[in-house]
Amino acid sequence: MAAIYSGIHLKLKSPQTPWTDKLKLARFAWISPQCVLPNKEQVLFDWTSHALTLFYSKKIDLDQKVVEGLWVYFDDIIHSKKLQTVLSQGKTISLRIAVAQVINDRILEHSSGQRSVSLATVLSCLRGILSSPVLSLTYTAKYELLGELLARLGHLACSRLSPLHSGASLTAGEFEMLLLTLSTYLTVQRQQANANRVFTQVTSHLLQPLLVLRHLLASRTWSGEEDGEVRLRQHISKEIRSKVDAVLQVALFFPDNLQAYKDELLPSSGEEPGAAAGRKGRAGKGLPSPPLGTILAKLCAPGSCDPAVLYAVVSTSLPLLFKFALDVFCKGGENKLVCFHLMTKFVSALDFTEDLTLKDTFDAGNWNLVLLALENLLNGCLNGDIYNVAADRIQHEEVQLKFYRKLTQLLFNNAQTATSAWYRCLKTLLALNHMILEPDLDELVSSVWVDSDCTEPRVLKARDALISATLTTYTKLRQLPRLFDELLSVVCRPAMDEQRQPLVSETTEQTLALCLRDTPASQSLELCELVLERIRNDVLPDIIRGEQQDAGDAALKMFSLCVLLHSVLFSLKTLDNATPLPLVRQAQGLMGEMLATLKSLLGDVPPSGSLSGQKVTESGLLLTYTWVEVDALFQMHCSKYSLRGDVESSGEVRDESLWLLSEVLVKGWDQAALEGYSSVGRLFQKFLALQMMKKIVLRSDFASDSSHLDVLRNATQFIVGRGESSPTQFDHLWDLQISSVDADSYPAAHWLLVTTNLHLIAPFLTDEDTAHLASLLLQSVLQSDAEAHGEKQGLSVAIISKQLLESVNLIELPSLYSAVVRSIMQGLTQTIDTQCVGSVCPSLLKRVEEFSGDGCDMEDMTNEAVGDGAVDLAVVKRLKSVAQEILTTVVSGSPMDLSVAQVDDLLKLFKVSRALNVDGMSLMDYSELFLISFMMATCTQPCGGVEVSVKMAVLTDAYRLLTSLLSARNAQFILKFARGSKLLEGAVASLLSRANQGLFENVSALDWSSFLQAVHGFLQRLLDLIIQRKSSMRLNLEQFASFLLVQSEAAMTATVASGDSARLVQSEAAMTATVASGDSARPDPASLLSLQLLLASLSTTGDVMTTSLGQSKQLDQTLVQLLGKIVTATGPVVKASLLSGAAGQAFSVDVVAGMVRSELACLSHQAAEGGPEEEGGGPEEGRPEAKGGPLALIHMGLYRSCSLQVLKELCPAPRPIDFILSSLHFLSAYYRAAERAQEPGIEEVFVDILHNVHKLLSVSWLSQADLRELQDPVRSLIGQLVANSTLERFNPVLLLLREGLDRSKVTKGHHREVFSAVTVTRLLASCELPESCSKAFWLIAPQIISAMVFVVRESGKETSLISALTIPALEALSVLLRQGEGLLYNPHHVTLALGAAQFVPLEHLSVQDYHAAFEAIHEVLFAIIQCHTQVMLTAAPAFLNCFYRLVASIMLEGKQKGELERASEDGRELLKCARLVERMYSHIATTAEGFTVLSSFIVAQYVSELQKVTLWPEIKAHLTEGIYHILDLCAERDIKFLNTTLPHGLREVLNELYGSYQHYHKAQRQGEEKYTA
Repeated sequence: MAAIYSGIHLKLKSPQTPWTDKLKLARFAWISPQCVLPNKEQVLFDWTSHALTLFYSKKIDLDQKVVEGLWVYFDDIIHSKKLQTVLSQGKTISLRIAVAQVINDRILEHSSGQRSVSLATVLSCLRGILSSPVLSLTYTAKYELLGELLARLGHLACSRLSPLHSGASLTAGEFEMLLLTLSTYLTVQRQQANANRVFTQVTSHLLQPLLVLRHLLASRTWSGEEDGEVRLRQHISKEIRSKVDAVLQVALFFPDNLQAYKDELLPSSGEEPGAAAGRKGRAGKGLPSPPLGTILAKLCAPGSCDPAVLYAVVSTSLPLLFKFALDVFCKGGENKLVCFHLMTKFVSALDFTEDLTLKDTFDAGNWNLVLLALENLLNGCLNGDIYNVAADRIQHEEVQLKFYRKLTQLLFNNAQTATSAWYRCLKTLLALNHMILEPDLDELVSSVWVDSDCTEPRVLKARDALISATLTTYTKLRQLPRLFDELLSVVCRPAMDEQRQPLVSETTEQTLALCLRDTPASQSLELCELVLERIRNDVLPDIIRGEQQDAGDAALKMFSLCVLLHSVLFSLKTLDNATPLPLVRQAQGLMGEMLATLKSLLGDVPPSGSLSGQKVTESGLLLTYTWVEVDALFQMHCSKYSLRGDVESSGEVRDESLWLLSEVLVKGWDQAALEGYSSVGRLFQKFLALQMMKKIVLRSDFASDSSHLDVLRNATQFIVGRGESSPTQFDHLWDLQISSVDADSYPAAHWLLVTTNLHLIAPFLTDEDTAHLASLLLQSVLQSDAEAHGEKQGLSVAIISKQLLESVNLIELPSLYSAVVRSIMQGLTQTIDTQCVGSVCPSLLKRVEEFSGDGCDMEDMTNEAVGDGAVDLAVVKRLKSVAQEILTTVVSGSPMDLSVAQVDDLLKLFKVSRALNVDGMSLMDYSELFLISFMMATCTQPCGGVEVSVKMAVLTDAYRLLTSLLSARNAQFILKFARGSKLLEGAVASLLSRANQGLFENVSALDWSSFLQAVHGFLQRLLDLIIQRKSSMRLNLEQFASFLLVQSEAAMTATVASGDSARLVQSEAAMTATVASGDSARPDPASLLSLQLLLASLSTTGDVMTTSLGQSKQLDQTLVQLLGKIVTATGPVVKASLLSGAAGQAFSVDVVAGMVRSELACLSHQAAEGGPEEEGGGPEEGRPEAKGGPLALIHMGLYRSCSLQVLKELCPAPRPIDFILSSLHFLSAYYRAAERAQEPGIEEVFVDILHNVHKLLSVSWLSQADLRELQDPVRSLIGQLVANSTLERFNPVLLLLREGLDRSKVTKGHHREVFSAVTVTRLLASCELPESCSKAFWLIAPQIISAMVFVVRESGKETSLISALTIPALEALSVLLRQGEGLLYNPHHVTLALGAAQFVPLEHLSVQDYHAAFEAIHEVLFAIIQCHTQVMLTAAPAFLNCFYRLVASIMLEGKQKGELERASEDGRELLKCARLVERMYSHIATTAEGFTVLSSFIVAQYVSELQKVTLWPEIKAHLTEGIYHILDLCAERDIKFLNTTLPHGLREVLNELYGSYQHYHKAQRQGEEKYTA
């Protein structure tokens, strides 16, 4: 047969054979083993290459389909397994250069818009070529050809990514091809020996295309519609940018090229030291004459890209190139001058002249781009530390300072105050050297601070940052008065605008306060004197003259200066008795001048209703408030301070504070007089009224003088402002700045004033004021919109009210808190029509006095103090009447209907009520709120127009509120006027009635589950309360149990009547199949949900009784008797519910699990009573078995069939996590019951549960969070399984561990199965095992440890498995080591764990994974050092090496970075790791026997790592405290040895560390030892 096909080669070369036949023959020859050709692969490869070359060189003419076929055939050959096999055998197949050129030309065609062949096919061929080391030789051996390929691919990518391109963007495959080409080019470029060749190649062909590509990728936002590969595109885009950076940095700024840049940039007289010697070397010999000029010319060359994109590319590329130069040339602080001159050229390339003026071609629309580029360039200079002020002045004639001064002039002459980058550039220049901006300080203050008109939040943030930096800088220079002098000069100039921005923002005020803490007190007072002097000399005279043209401007200046003075004075440290006398006198002089200024302002300026007059009034009020507040503080804290007032006609020295207050406050506390004031003025009036109150309260005779009390009451009413119009908008934000108060923010400012001074004004509030405050508080909380302000900073009325409601301050004001509670109760009752409330509960509308006339037929309440004192009989009688009427309404079954609006109001009120502190309420308020809430839960019903989800939300919130009310410490008081059983019956009856009426029809599973949980919580808490109270406990429980039994019988009767009686007697296996499948016929949904409500009630009652057993013998007898009835009644209801296919698998399983626990507890108690009594222990644990034999559970068949169904449904398909949790709890209870009942086949049950748990932990549909949630239930279940296990029953467990930890499962990728075995091992090791099982387990523990080490080593190689398998395996190892104390006799098995810890990677992890891995390694080390001290005698070096990884890692991660915030989540996780290191150091120091010799080695390692980084202070503090413990072990000779052997740099770090150790730690330790016995 081979002979038949031997002529194929001739036919392929024959011109008579049609090209279509040739293509078919070539395909056949390639795939057919029967076609025998010498060197067939190379022949066919060459034939295809030759055909394509001939066609594209115009030597033959082919049909387009044939050309496409040739490309496809060529692609198939390149990617065929046959070719890969041939190449792997060592055969060589060469690719012609002409073919590579053809590929390059096709890419060029596509980038220019021509399409002669499919680009995807060409790129596929190219991918195959570059991916093959043999085929790629054609490109890698010809550097220029590869560079051409990269340039053309770059042009193609740029054209497809251009904003003007309307076609499809780059596909993921094209992205990958570009990345592969870049990687190949970078590899070849690094192998080039001729730097000139590389530089020329990149600058000539690649520089601009690559930078354009990088810019387009960096500015691109990938949308979800682009092939659904957003993440892949983002990742590859990042990789491409990284490769581009590497290509450009290696080519343009190779270290050997430094001399060429020096020749171009440095003047001959300005060479840096060593430059002349460098000229003699060969470095940079072959580079073009001006390398930087070549780069800039190529970068800025027009024509090769879109002009609209070119300037953006240039502006983003220049900082990038500068960064490359800094990274290469400025290592170790060298060549700073070269880098500076490089930066100046880059700045000029932004369309500036050499003198930094704008060129004629400059486009003003590019200022944003220019400023961003300048910001990055300046930040590079700052971070690279290339500006040394002293060296620049002494050695280089201030060349850098002069350049920065020109740059500053450029920025100020072309101020862009609406751009945040403009402020950031100035901030960086200030950081470089304050002298750069010092000559233009007035311009800086004017443009940035005083006259800036920016309003955009982002720009304001940058502006405030620059102002803060300026304040901080001048504070450090001790030149704050110089700055303030400039500021005041600018403020006092004629204003450009009528209304300036506020002079002191929130950020500025905070910075100013911090700066004044570091400023000498005398200088701070000097600042105040400067401000006050400007007010008196420059502003006040204009105001007093009252000329129209100057008065308005002067008034605005006056207010700005007063705000500034207020901020400075309120930021000062107050005088005290330790303050030097000259400083006190300086303060007295300042306050005296301020008082004189105030008198001039108040006495010489006539009142005016104009805007300027308002500003003058506001200024006077602000100055008065500031003076009074500061004067009071000084007098309170400094006895040396005294300011003598004027002498009155009576001869007494008047109190200047009271005189000022009386002058400026409105006369007669007239609220109406405030209408003439602005919002700020009204606020200051209230501030001053508050100061008046403080002055009077501090007087010793204020309580005895009725006039003082009258003033206090009037001032309180004035401050509360009940007569003012109430705000209608509660969500308007105020930024806490006095100068920004307006009509919108005044309510928030006023409300903050009132709420923060409640303790002062509360004793003087009238009942009307108290009710007004409570009403305003509730209204603002109810009407607030949480999403109205988003991320904006500030306070609103609603926010203040919410904070007050949640704080303890409100509880400390009983009258106001009671008013708030009463306001809520009034809101609840007013939700419903008064007529309806009167018909349901008329006593609720009556006053307490109406019940005081009649006697009280209940127990005498006056003898029993509850809560805050004795209870009024009339109150109890009213509450009892209310409770009786509500319960009567519940029994009658006639609820009140609620509209949609009423339901919404109720939801808001319930939410507010749940935020209340129930323990702070009075008994009357608490009880009435409970009864009203109970009435809302049981006697109301949403109308049909309300959505079912909203109906469920109302009921759920109502029962949650009732549950929270029952958690109060005085909750038992409720049972004094309402019998507990009646409350329980009322709640359950109302719920069953609503369910039967179809109120819950079409409810979602989630809403129904939440509702059942709320009902369960209420019933549980009330039942607990009944049992705890003990009074009438038996009667209440029996009544409620009887009620439940009656309801159960009624439900069963209804089931029989509906035709389900036959199904109730079918096998339990068939019934329980509906736990998960739900295949049975569905009955009426109303009856189905009522069954579940009944089951919830029965189950809750049984659970409460079960947990209450064991408190007393008499109580146990009652509970066991009732518990038996409850369990008996629950069984048929459960069966009926299961047959109904009741929704909610988790609920059904929980109910059956509760039945198991209840019946088991009941029978166990009966068995214990029948046998010998023992002291202590509950009925479930610690009791002996009855001598009669196993326990007989009446529902054991139901439990058994449920267990079978649960095991069947647990693992095969994804299940809700709540169902899995319920199933695990049920299996634990069932297995315990089966053991106690001595069920046949218990061994099979054991194995089934074990294997299902193992399978559950290995399923793929459980997330990591779900698996963590399952840990505790699985531990309990495994503990129950092995608690009484025999060795024969335990053997399957060991077999499961052996199979699960098999090495082949790790290598084959069955990671979830391995994780399951690891988890079972960890949980099993922490369980208490019978003696025989424990011996068997610890006998194979060494094999388990070896398997764990293998798992850690293999899984640690893949980052994706770190959190999924590596960390759990390491945690299991630490548990084995901890529990194996005294059981692992071979030290080798312990040291294996040290090897495992070395395999866990700590690099390139998320912070959460990093902390988990760090803690896991630490726990292994801690288990060894704590539980296996004998191993440390020989394994100390290995132990320290492992611990050293942690120390080095946390130092690397904890170093100071620009983006790391100490308060962030990342910072907190790293801080935990630092604490673990400190903890380990202390344990190492405690175990001194194994580490005394190695202590100096530990210190040397720490010092060597510490020198490399600058740590965050918090992290460094923990690490330092830890190493101090090691230094305690070091003798003096160890420190001398370290000082001798360590290098100079490390010695400095060591000496600093040892000095702080001696100063702080050692002295403290010696002091403690001195007083230690």
